[in-house]
Amino acid sequence: MASLRFFHLNLYNTATNQFEPAQLVVDHGIITAVERSNVPLAADRQVDCGGMTLLPGFTDAHLHLPGSLLYQRHGVNLMGCSNLDEYREKLRAFPAAGQAMLRGFGWSQRLFQDTPGALNAFVSFLNQTFPTLPVVLFSDDYHSCICNNKLLEIASAFLPSAAFRTHTGILTERSVFSLLHHLPGLAFRQEEIEEALLAYQSMLCARGITAVQALMPIGMNEDACWRALQSLERRGLWHLHVCFAVTAHPTNRPERLLARYQALKARQSPLIRLHTIKIYIDGVVDNGSAFLKAPYEGSTRCGSAVWNTEQLVDFCTRCDHEAIQLHAHVIGDAAAAQVTRALEHAMAANGHLHNENRHVLAHLQLADCATAAKIGRLSLLCALQPFWFAQEEIYAVDLAQLGARAQGEYPCSSLLRQGARISFGSDSPVTPDPSPLLGMYCAMNRQDDGERLTFSQALAAYTSAGAYQLFRENEAGRIAPGYRADFALLHAPTAFPSLSALSAATVARTYIGGQCIWINNQMKG
Repeated sequence: MASLRFFHLNLYNTATNQFEPAQLVVDHGIITAVERSNVPLAADRQVDCGGMTLLPGFTDAHLHLPGSLLYQRHGVNLMGCSNLDEYREKLRAFPAAGQAMLRGFGWSQRLFQDTPGALNAFVSFLNQTFPTLPVVLFSDDYHSCICNNKLLEIASAFLPSAAFRTHTGILTERSVFSLLHHLPGLAFRQEEIEEALLAYQSMLCARGITAVQALMPIGMNEDACWRALQSLERRGLWHLHVCFAVTAHPTNRPERLLARYQALKARQSPLIRLHTIKIYIDGVVDNGSAFLKAPYEGSTRCGSAVWNTEQLVDFCTRCDHEAIQLHAHVIGDAAAAQVTRALEHAMAANGHLHNENRHVLAHLQLADCATAAKIGRLSLLCALQPFWFAQEEIYAVDLAQLGARAQGEYPCSSLLRQGARISFGSDSPVTPDPSPLLGMYCAMNRQDDGERLTFSQALAAYTSAGAYQLFRENEAGRIAPGYRADFALLHAPTAFPSLSALSAATVARTYIGGQCIWINNQMKG
């Protein structure tokens, strides 16, 4: 492979908070030299970057492959619909003839909350329109699903009756996971999965993303996703670095789960790696399943934890002992306190003074001061979604469910000051556009000055911190000699990194291992 000199570009200088002219050399996919002088470095080939801005390749620290694309292509994708009539229109257009099941994704709790009785009316529409076709529609956060009577009739064989006594047909966390486990018809075919993965990869590369932490896949089980990714990699079609995760539930037998984890880990490949087990500590605010210290507004309910405390402590201790990274879905303040205590106990029991196995708390919508301080003291990683920081646009659901507590959601800068390490992700497809440039803008433009991040902090959350979370800090996340040549070349105004310039910046090319993977609005090769 010929060495490449990249020149006529601008690199970020943390010390001056400015972008400065530079050049670099890449040999066999590794950066071998970085210079800010005008003296040309020696290389076999030259790449003129046209005065554009070069950033390390972004890491999305929390997403779900392949976004909503399986439903968009082979089901019904409701994301982007602005009202319930659009939901009905899309569903009526579904070619039901010859189909075994209608699978949909992307409805928003907000649209049903806006109109009293809307959910019951919608389920009645499903029952009347599809009386013999099972229908399951997953919410945009994949934590709830709406089912018609035909689907619930099938589900009665494995779901407890209490799970669907409601007339609305809504199921939440435990029942959703049970559906996915017991109904193979909810999954998609291998060729459909591969097609969606490639389209999703193209979308991510178009945003400068070169590595991802992939949690529970959307529309398939984990084994099917793993097989599809490695098949694409063997054929030279997959380019992103993927840190995979196995999902654990309290009902899983730990021995069987860990054996499955080790079996997958033994089949790691250069791009598809496994370090992580994903656990759910609670649900989400939208459907009242987040675990809160104080009741929801207008209610006596606080939600509940997915794991009982003893079981959670035992599982955390065992995983920490086995050097397995835990990636915990955490929304409510009671859930944050519960998992932080469990990880504290696990690390102490295993003689770990610090977070040696890089355990992650994802989302962390609410956390009180004592919990935040403990998170910092334990050096826990926090994988947050900056797209959700915009307090001036707090979702009506959050305000209705949390009241004044909604003003203190996602304490990002506070966690940094306490000593936590912050990485950024999108939770795509919950966030429709996972653009890191947009995420950085959201983090830097928070209404609450005390939680606003600097450009340097926001960039680190998408680069060096993300690489650390994925156990790649010695090869990715920086533009420096010895690091992989994974980077994004940006069209950016000269005022970069100001907020206005950041909002106008776009990705022109994406490189992985020194090879241009995405250019001119398409994948290359």
